Parts: sequence; C-alpha cells; structure tokens
Amino acid sequence: MKPLDQHRHNDVLGLRWISDFGWLRAAELGALMFPGVHAHKQAERLVRGWVHRGLILERKLPERAGRALVLAARGVQLLAEVGIAAHSGKDIGETMNGSWQPPRTWKHDLLATQVLVTLRRRGFGILPEPVLRRSTEPLTKMPDGLAIKGTQVVWLEVESARKTGPAMRLMAEALSAVAAGQAETVCGHRPTHAMVAYLAQAQDERGYTLSHRARVRQAVAAITRSDMPLTFACCTRQGAAGIGGIEFIREKVTTDRTSAILKRLDAGGWHRDAASQVSMAHYAGYTAYVWQDPDAPGAWSYQAEAANWFAPAGYADSLGEAKQSAASLIAAKILGGVVT
Repeated sequence: MKPLDQHRHNDVLGLRWISDFGWLRAAELGALMFPGVHAHKQAERLVRGWVHRGLILERKLPERAGRALVLAARGVQLLAEVGIAAHSGKDIGETMNGSWQPPRTWKHDLLATQVLVTLRRRGFGILPEPVLRRSTEPLTKMPDGLAIKGTQVVWLEVESARKTGPAMRLMAEALSAVAAGQAETVCGHRPTHAMVAYLAQAQDERGYTLSHRARVRQAVAAITRSDMPLTFACCTRQGAAGIGGIEFIREKVTTDRTSAILKRLDAGGWHRDAASQVSMAHYAGYTAYVWQDPDAPGAWSYQAEAANWFAPAGYADSLGEAKQSAASLIAAKILGGVVT
C-alpha cells in the first residue's frame, strides 16, 4: 500500500473505531489499530495529526485518566466521503462553568471498552454498545457489547456499580436467557455465551469492598431455571484507569432449586446397591443415581428418573459434582428449564 493510501486507510479505520465506541482514549485506539508494544505511541502520533486537522476533539477525563477522543464535524465528513454514517461527538458529556464533564457512566464505558479490546486481540469480532443501539430494535436489556468468534457469540455485561433490585434482576434474567439459548437476536447475532466483567478491587459508595462475582452469582442462581455456565472477566486496575490484566474464569452457576434439592437428597441419605455399586437418593418422587465408571478411574456418572421420565446419564469429575448434577437434572425437570 502506498504511503498516501496507508495514511487514508488509518484515518478511516481509526475514526470509525471512535465512532463505533462513541469515545476512545489513545491507549485503546492503539490496541485496536496496531500490533506490538508500540501501538500506543503510534496511536498518539495519529491523534496529534487528527487534532491538528480538526478531525477529532480531545476532552480531559477526571482522575488523571487521560483524554477522551470524540469525532469533530470534519471527522464525520471524512467518514461520509467513504460511505460511513457517523455523528459528531461534541455533545458527549456536558460543559459546566467552562469545564467539560464526561458522561456519568464513563468508568463503566471505559471498562467495557477495555474488555472488548482484549477480546478483539484474542481473535473476536466486536460490536460496542453504541453500535448495537444504532443498529437494532430496542431490547428489554441491551448488552454492553457483543464479541463474536465463529459460532460463539458472547453477551458482555459490565458490573461496575452496586446494582440492586430491578437492575440486578434484569441483568440476571438476560444472562440466564443467553445461557438457555433464549436471548433475543442482536444485530443479527443470537448470543450463546454470557460474560460479566468487573474490577477486582471495586468499592461501593460507602468505601466497602464489593464482591461483584458473588453478588452476580447469587442473583443469577435465584433467577435461572437450570444450572448454567457463566464466564467472569476479573479485571485488575493499573494506574488511574488502565487494566493491568484480565483473568477469564468460567463457572457453573447452580440454581437455588438445585441447591435445595441436593440438600434434601443428602439429608435423606445416599444408599449404595451392593451388587451394582450405584448410590441412590430420593426427592419428591424423583430418584437420583451416582456411580463410579469402572472403565474410567476417577470419572463419575449420574442420572435421574421418575415415573414416566428419565434423564440420560452424564459424566462428572468428582462424586460431589455428580450428586450436584443429578440434583440439577431434577431441578430442570421441575422448573421446565434447559439442562446444561
């Protein structure tokens, strides 16, 4: 590509990323545009040129978090020349007494951006929330972004505040619907995996440490109709607003009903048949079975049945997991949920 063509390509690519996210910092812009350790510096050089040419506006973020880059009218015009519809970012945030103030959600938005950027560097295509809002019908709950790789479509939620009541319930319902394969289509993609991102060192408005992971798990367990997989993106803070690293943790959230059934199965006792070496326990007309696979040492099997119904056997890595999985089969049958 000729230097002039490369210059134009970088203009369009970078300005489009700013349009897609609404606003970006140079750090995240560089990670989206360039490989390697010098991506941030390369982005800063681009940004200086865009500011000089009037393509973007810079806004100072609070707490020494850097500068937010938004599209100026000339940047909108440049994108329009190549057939990309965009809007000026001059109205993002508000100016009070001559000082610009970012949107109240700026920390939440920045965390969502950083997680999506990390997923893109891992081979996912990404759709930020502003793109989703412009491109789809209004939804009961809008994700904070989608990440797509092959048949995997990740619904991203960012938990950066102490959600309570209806807000937490709405998020839990959305995550449960995704895991059950019942989520609404978003921009032509049906979400298949649920992910919740949070800051490991988060504190609430009173200065107390927040356990986002525990609170989300508890809310989902109370809502979901069957045990479900959920991925947590645990983010560690670096500096004022940077992310030092993200640990992706995949868990299986057990429904409250599964926990209650397992407690009853354990209380009634598991009885082993001497001939078959299968242990069984009973709950309200249902029977749960667990046994060790003789052909695979260390592997356990589980099954559940009732009159005119039985669930196919499954495999687990431990006796405790097998018992919980058998209880999950019963809970899913009672609630009419999807066994996962």
